[in-house]
Amino acid sequence: MRIFSKKWVKVADGLHVMISNHFYYNDFGIRDSRETRYSGRRYIVTGTPGTGFIERESESHSYHTFVRKSVAAMKPTYLRFVLGKEPSFSKALGEANKALASTSDPYRRGLLESYVNALTVASKEERMQCVIRGIKDKMGHHSNKFMVSVMSHYKNKIRQLEHDMDSVIWHVKDHCSPQTFEAYCDAVQAFTRVASCRRIWFYDPMRRKSYSQVFFDMGVFDYIHHEAFLPVMRDPSGVHYYLLPDAMVVARSHVDFDVVPLKTLTIVSQELAIEEPNEALLGQMGDAASMIKIPEFNLNFYFNHVHAVVDFVNAVDRLKATL
Repeated sequence: MRIFSKKWVKVADGLHVMISNHFYYNDFGIRDSRETRYSGRRYIVTGTPGTGFIERESESHSYHTFVRKSVAAMKPTYLRFVLGKEPSFSKALGEANKALASTSDPYRRGLLESYVNALTVASKEERMQCVIRGIKDKMGHHSNKFMVSVMSHYKNKIRQLEHDMDSVIWHVKDHCSPQTFEAYCDAVQAFTRVASCRRIWFYDPMRRKSYSQVFFDMGVFDYIHHEAFLPVMRDPSGVHYYLLPDAMVVARSHVDFDVVPLKTLTIVSQELAIEEPNEALLGQMGDAASMIKIPEFNLNFYFNHVHAVVDFVNAVDRLKATL
């Protein structure tokens, strides 16, 4: 059990600083430091390094509540630190290596190998960021050329690590044909409009009258990289479904996941007419206008928009046609 949340470390000859032992939240490896496309949109870590989502603009009060809860769940506290409930690179590495040793699926193995390598690089960057913060705290508001030069040294090392990270992460575009990648980008763009729907509900047909509001986002799983991020659907039990060009990742955690070939999945949309016999269901969900079914996963999502949902399913069909 760790007790001390800070420690003294030597960062240069003649310079010792106090650095934090808490997990340092940043988006290293998630998006390029020079990237401006998602400027102003927070990356929110969800449980482990390399997995999270990008907060999107929304007028939905329930979505903002969901985001606040996600942020609060990851907030560093001394109690969470002592109990080992904060994210940790060392813990994530141990779990990933254990999962890698026990898997025989080549696709899953490839993702885990990439994840292990990415965690190794990212853990070095995290320590350097903590050192930089420690130097800034020690320097305060006073100018100190020596400390500034030391910080510049660590910032240069971080820039070098950015190149290392780019070489080890799993790039979506490197694992499919140009035709498939183009179709995937179209599907991703269509998904962003679905995620922006004002309300999304999940319906469990095994439990009648069980309707739960859920949220779709653009996210990242185990440092898998796509410049527009990965479409992620959620169900009420906490399972995340990430769309890749040729597969769907069904993630129960960062190491407990299945990779299901996209061609084996049936993804269909349906417009809901008011005269259909599910009027009672619609009455409880307000203005549901369409639905998406993925029967292989027993997923039933309802939406208050039609065109965005139909366009996304059609885009997925075009994507599957390239496989």
